[in-house]
Amino acid sequence: MKKKILVIVSVAVSIFIAIFLYNAYSVPVLMYHSIARGAENSRLIVSPESFERQMRFLKKGNYHILSMDEYVALLKENKKPDKRSVVITFDDGFVDNYTDAYPVLKKYKMPATISVVPEWVGKQDMMRWEQIKELNDDELIEIVSHGLSHCPLDTLSKEFVIKELSESKRILEKKLDTVIDYFCYPCGNFNPFVKEMAKLSGYKAALATHPDAKISLNDTYAIRRIRISQSSDNMLVFWVQVSGYYTFFKDRRIKRK
Repeated sequence: MKKKILVIVSVAVSIFIAIFLYNAYSVPVLMYHSIARGAENSRLIVSPESFERQMRFLKKGNYHILSMDEYVALLKENKKPDKRSVVITFDDGFVDNYTDAYPVLKKYKMPATISVVPEWVGKQDMMRWEQIKELNDDELIEIVSHGLSHCPLDTLSKEFVIKELSESKRILEKKLDTVIDYFCYPCGNFNPFVKEMAKLSGYKAALATHPDAKISLNDTYAIRRIRISQSSDNMLVFWVQVSGYYTFFKDRRIKRK
């Protein structure tokens, strides 16, 4: 009798854990900025050595690297992907995305999304148009808008919000001769009006940073991301970040505050 009870309890616990793991899992969307030296001076910098080590980890671990189109389709259909799925994104358009990150992405055949600020193109440490065009012409890379001037949109008037969204899209589409489908909120800042204008401006989805935990994980105009910084040099930390459960526990911690 005791054995039967133990078996029943064991099965019940296993089912509970399986359901919990299924519901808690979400695709980690990684947010990189600069791939360069000086990581000790900024949370926005990851060294080239660390970046390659992280990409090699994903490759050897048989992680499925999703493009933005694949990921957004899953969100809209409310589907759970296979475990070990990851999305890779870069913000701002630093030139080292082209010189240091791009060769590694090509080496491991990993798709990535790079957001660009038209008014920053060609300035110090930023990519030039010909480099951005080369990246966008590669099927692995998708260029998206990061606003016209990188102003936090939730601080602007409605008129300027619309300009930042629409004008950045227009310039990128003209310069790259392509359709720009996605937007990345500068500094991750948005509000209901900004979200609505992103939709009306023709974007299929928008990337945030870590919005209010009350916002649905399937909200395609408030996509959560995980900042990758110097702390991710520790591969145990990086493994936790790409596990698919990091966002769930971070949301719980924020709610308790």
